[in-house]
Amino acid sequence: MEVDIPYRLLAVIVLAAALVGLVVQRVYSLPAYPRVDEGFYGGVVRGAGEPDCLRTWSEGARLLDLLDRKTSVLGAGSDESGDRAELGLLLSKMACLKKDLLSPSGVVDATRHQAFETAHDRMAVAELCGMCLQQTISSRDLEISLELWRQRGGLLIRRLCTARGLSEAEATEAEALWKAGWEDIEAVATSRCLVTLSVPRQEVREAAPFEAPSLRTLGSYDYLYGGLSASGWNGAI
Repeated sequence: MEVDIPYRLLAVIVLAAALVGLVVQRVYSLPAYPRVDEGFYGGVVRGAGEPDCLRTWSEGARLLDLLDRKTSVLGAGSDESGDRAELGLLLSKMACLKKDLLSPSGVVDATRHQAFETAHDRMAVAELCGMCLQQTISSRDLEISLELWRQRGGLLIRRLCTARGLSEAEATEAEALWKAGWEDIEAVATSRCLVTLSVPRQEVREAAPFEAPSLRTLGSYDYLYGGLSASGWNGAI
């Protein structure tokens, strides 16, 4: 009795086994990249309130809460709503910059969601954060960016205090919150963004002429060849 051998089935099984072997070999041949743990430092970026990353920087949330207690006393046509939106964006950038700089992951995460604003940005905050994490930003560029934030933020706060009719005590409190918050961001950015080199102090010496020791025993040339120089000229014109 003849037995029918399922050659087609065997061919399919062999082909499937070969494909599985190729896939396994490909997986094991890939390089093992180091794992990057992003963690959950500072809470969520958005969804917890205003500004973004508010759990990292409490001064921003307290400042907005103080300004939002009152509504605008100006009529139509004022820039009060635009100033409020820009201030919220600026505070979000500062809070998220602190979050990324202090995060153990060392990646640009929170700041990449922040939009660029020509009124107070010299460069995109995500780019600024990336340069800080790599410590490739100069102290001058960092100083210019932070100073622009300080000046623009102070102007927006003063305009909003006037537009919303805050009392003198409330305006003073708002400016104090802004000053303390900005100084906190400046301290974090300075410590994380700039390279600190420990160069040993060297003594400063006065400049002095140098003469090789081998030249100290040589005398002057006194015309030893019959009153003439080596070239045959006696100096007469």
